[in-house]
Formats: sequence, structure tokens, C-alpha cells
Amino acid sequence: MSPRAWQGPSRRQQQGCMRVAGAAAVLGCWAAPLLLVGRPPAHRPKSASARAGSGRELPSWRSLEDRLPSARAPEPFSVDAALQSQQPRLDGLVLFRERNGWCPYSERVWLALEIKGLSYSTVLIDNMGSRPSWFGGQTPQIRWPSGGSQGESVDILRRLDREFPESAPLWPNEEVTELVNAFKKITRPSSRAAFLFRGYGGDAVWRSDFEATLGATDELLGKYSDGPFFHGARLSAADCAWAPFLERYAAQLPCLHAGLEPRDRKRWPRLAAWYEAMDREVPAYTSRVKGDETSWRRVLAQAGFGNAGVAPVLLEREPADIADDETHLAAEQAAWRAFTASRAHVAATPHEEAAARIVRNHKALISDAARKGAIDESETDVAFRGCAELLADGGLAELEDVPPAVRAAVEYLDERMCVPRDMGVLPAKAIRAVAAHLRAGR
Repeated sequence: MSPRAWQGPSRRQQQGCMRVAGAAAVLGCWAAPLLLVGRPPAHRPKSASARAGSGRELPSWRSLEDRLPSARAPEPFSVDAALQSQQPRLDGLVLFRERNGWCPYSERVWLALEIKGLSYSTVLIDNMGSRPSWFGGQTPQIRWPSGGSQGESVDILRRLDREFPESAPLWPNEEVTELVNAFKKITRPSSRAAFLFRGYGGDAVWRSDFEATLGATDELLGKYSDGPFFHGARLSAADCAWAPFLERYAAQLPCLHAGLEPRDRKRWPRLAAWYEAMDREVPAYTSRVKGDETSWRRVLAQAGFGNAGVAPVLLEREPADIADDETHLAAEQAAWRAFTASRAHVAATPHEEAAARIVRNHKALISDAARKGAIDESETDVAFRGCAELLADGGLAELEDVPPAVRAAVEYLDERMCVPRDMGVLPAKAIRAVAAHLRAGR
């Protein structure tokens, strides 16, 4: 079926009420998700209190939008099928992916589309709740511009090169096929905690098995010695296929076995170099598609798929999301600049992007925070305006200048945020760094 055969509201009718950024804030990761949709209306009445207890007038939402132009820029079309009863009208290339950002197979395709720089629409599918009657099949799924749909992440990766030959090739030869096929399913798969548990039980895979897997991966990465990626100097579909799983391993294995660090340079130097190359040389990955350690630990702590419905006991480990050396920070800044260069809807800095996400979605944030009792209802509006201003300023305010309501808003975001569902690693890192700074100064 051609994409034009889809019936439903026109694009013009859908704009403003169904537009969700790829980085749209979707909070409630640890309970029923809340999707923050739509752009706020132009007119916004001023809150009863505009000072958040600081004695200083806070900027209005309109002023914050003026300061953050990306908050007004049109975003790539995306819709959450869990919240949209009508079948949308979708043209061109369409990605159907799991809505929480947990599915590693959806991540494979999402990453490939971003690396290739393709224009596409996104439909988010709730794999653990109600699916719309107008969607059938699995995720990920691609609806091609020429008509027809296709599932199976590896098959989609291969076909992308054929459908879009002008884009960066990810499958240049059959050497890539061998590298992709080297990925073996050694345990029961799971969208939350892939290949971490034995069979259908709740026990983690033995440490020695993980060490063997990491060693074999390190050896495979040495097959082409001219660069850090699986195919050497060239980023390929093999990196897209492996990245979601190795990403989760880096965050989750230390939670199951003490001292088991996949990024250990001494034990697995090529694997550590691959992690660094993905972070530094693949802007779309480190800026948007990748999840962070805090979120992957929280996801792992849930009862659900991959651990027989029982939440595993996790080892205490300080997340490594915030502590970085200057070299790594400079690489992140370079990656962010490269990512934003062709994306007007993304802010110039991660701090500003975090602020823009709040501005775009402040109504839903205010409603959810008040409903959950995270912030006094009379202070929610000024709290999030103050939070957005604090982030837009780079999070550099003196501790005594940050009023309690704004602190509560920052804490709410830190606790409720799920990456990459709500935003990319770097803007989320900005929020988490501000939250840690405020907590340390209590």
C-alpha cells in the first residue's frame, strides 16, 4: 500500500496537536508514560507568582521562546500511536519504533536513519500496552516511500543503501555481512535488558560468560586494524547492529557483576576504543539516539521482560554520566555542534536544548508535576520557567539564587527523565549535572 493511501487528518490539521520531536520530553518512565505533545499557544497568561520566591521577575514563556529560537522551529513529524486514535496521514519514509526507546532493534534502524541524514516521519508504538487498530506487525518497521512495509532490523539496514544510494553507505560489501552475523544471541532477548539473564529465569548470566563475550567482541574489532569501528575506519551497518547491545552492556553489566566494566581499556582495549569512537565520531548517536547510564540502570531495576518478571538485585555503582575529563567534554561539544549544524529545531548547546524541551512542553510538565505532588500547584508555572532560565544560562547560577520551587522542578526532571526517550544524552546530562550541583549544595 502506498503511504498516500493512509487516511486521516491532513498534515496541516495535525500540526500543533500531534507534532512530537524526536527529542520530545516523555516523562513517567518508571510508571505510566506521559507524552508531552504540541507547541504551546502564542498567548499565555502570567502566573499568579512570577518570582519563584527569589524576588526577581522571571521571564515569560514567550520571552523564553524568543531567547531559544529552536523552541519555535518546526520539528520532524512524529506521533505517539498510544495517544492518537485516528490513523494519521503519512508520506515518504516512515519509521515505526517502540515508544520508550528501550527496544535495541528499533534503535538499530533509528541510528541508521540519523547517520544517513534521511528525512523521515516517526510513529511511536507502545509494545507493552494498547496498539492502535491501524497498525499491524512488529517494531521496528519501515514504510518505504515507494510503498510497502518491512520489518527485521538487519534487513532494513541492508535495504536503506539500495533505496537511498546518495546517502552515506552502511553496507558497502559482504564483509559487513560477516560482521553483522557475528552477533549471536546468547540469552533470552529483551527490550529492557537485552541478553543479560539466563534462559527464562531471573538470574544474571555468569560473569565468565560475559567476559568471554566481551573478549570475543574485542577480538572481532581487531579484524580491520585501520580504525576503531567494526569495519575499521569506516562506520557501517555492523556498528548500527551492535551499538544498542554494547551500549546497554556498558551501563548494565557493572550493575550485575562487581568491576565488570566493558569500557575497561586494559582488558578490552579495542572495545574501549570503539565506545570512544561512537561517542566522539558519530554525532547523531551521542547527541540523540544513545541512552544514558542512569536510565539504563533504572530500566534494569524494573520488573519485566528479560528477568522473569522479577526485578534483579543491582550492585551499587555511581553513574558515570557527569564526571568527564576536559578532552571528553570537548569531544562532546564538537559532536553536538556537528549534530545541530543541519537541524534548526535543535538548540545550539545541550543546556539550551534542555531548556527548549521544557519550553515546548511546559503545559504537560506543569500538569504532571502538580498531579504527582512534586511541586506545589501554585508554584509549578514559575518553577519550570525558572528551571528553563537556569538551563538556558548554562546552569551556572549561585546556589543561594535558586529558589526551592525551581530546585524541585530540576529534581523532578532528573528523577522522571528517561534517555533516549525524552531527549538525548547531552541535554539530559545538563539537567542531571544541575541537579547534582543543587543536591551537593544543600
